[in-house]
Amino acid sequence: MFKFDAIATILLFTVFFVEFALILRQKPDKNLIKDMKANFLIGVFLIGVGLFIKGVQFSLYSLFYGFSIFKPELSLWLWIVGFLSCDFIHYFYHWLGHKTRIFWAAHVTHHSSEHFNLSTGWRTNFFHLFYRFLFWSPLCFFGIPPEMILLIESISAIQNFLVHTEKIGKLGVLDWIFNTPSNHRVHHGTNPEYIDKNLGGILMIYDHLFGSYAKETAPPVYGIIHNIDTHNPYKIILHEYICITREFPKIKGISRKVRYLLSPPQ
Repeated sequence: MFKFDAIATILLFTVFFVEFALILRQKPDKNLIKDMKANFLIGVFLIGVGLFIKGVQFSLYSLFYGFSIFKPELSLWLWIVGFLSCDFIHYFYHWLGHKTRIFWAAHVTHHSSEHFNLSTGWRTNFFHLFYRFLFWSPLCFFGIPPEMILLIESISAIQNFLVHTEKIGKLGVLDWIFNTPSNHRVHHGTNPEYIDKNLGGILMIYDHLFGSYAKETAPPVYGIIHNIDTHNPYKIILHEYICITREFPKIKGISRKVRYLLSPPQ
């Protein structure tokens, strides 16, 4: 499992540097280069934290799997159930990241870039790594092996990195089934018709089921509603948390504080 992650990481670094070299040949503006450098620094730190969390994640999943209601034999059907279950948890967790202020505080880091390239795939707040894996842990109680969850999530992470590109256009019927670059460009768009759309991990099935799917029609305008206009990794990671800590003490009553944290981001 860890060997697979190591090989995948090397592959992603290679693909990133190839794209970076191609972008440099086009003599881009300085803001794009600064943005990519900030994303790269955030990504390196993310990978370092992720390696540590992976061990914690496997230990917790193994503990929960020990108390599993049943442990079915490995089979094609178990892989199908495991895959669809992991992809659903991804959709639900991603939905929370867009619909609740407390989870958006971390997820906004990923959306705050006004550019869209492979480096954007690394622009992910490391804070969410400390609790994200908890959402997948109940699957172990229902007989999904820890190794299966970790492998599926690793494949999902690779695929979710590679869709951050404008080099690949629309892919016809594949766009209807999978999370493709076209679908993910929509997801990063601030166009009114694109906001909170295409939340799927590998598949678009849950977006179709829950009405959050949108095709790429108009060119996406990347970023967030209130762009932060900074290339400082510290501010990119913490700006929404800082905003929350300023507003939270002003809210009176526990119920109102909870509603504030669970309310949609502004």
